[in-house]
Amino acid sequence: LIFVSLTHSQKIAYFLTEKIKVDTADILKPDGVGLMSVNGSKRLTAELVLLTVGWTCYQSSFYFMSTEKKNWTESRRYCKERGADLIIINNREEKDFVHNKSGNAVFYIGLTDTDAEGTWKWVDNSTLTSSFWASGQPDGGQGIVDEDCVVTVAVPPAEWPNLVGWLDVSCNKTFQWICEKRISQFILP
Repeated sequence: LIFVSLTHSQKIAYFLTEKIKVDTADILKPDGVGLMSVNGSKRLTAELVLLTVGWTCYQSSFYFMSTEKKNWTESRRYCKERGADLIIINNREEKDFVHNKSGNAVFYIGLTDTDAEGTWKWVDNSTLTSSFWASGQPDGGQGIVDEDCVVTVAVPPAEWPNLVGWLDVSCNKTFQWICEKRISQFILP
């Protein structure tokens, strides 16, 4: 479990809100996770303070939800250039968090079957275990087009009425995307 001393968090919150003008609510979350040290014995890197502006903290990760659109490969490149990767959704709580934050946008996630049709793997090469597919999905493009990448949909757009959850799509289509970076990547030994 990750904890933070109140005085330490207050200093960081002050620095970010007063010097960089970031909303304190995005720094210190009500679930107790915010800018922190691990078991009081590790230190934060300066990178955490500077590189998480615009990111949201939840459980043990930081998330960046894009507002622009790119294809799946370009979306992943964007995340990787920032020391992150496309999101891996590990459980229902994380899926619900994403859907609550996403509004009516459609976002790429880090799930693909480009290596072997029908074998869904995450960007860290782990096999899909829990899934939240929309009704009738994945459908593989119904033989019309390759659909090897996945988007998550909280509010169905007009083109996909009644579809909420994950949909397989062509990797060449442009959508918004979600990057994920584990908090542990910011901790010094």
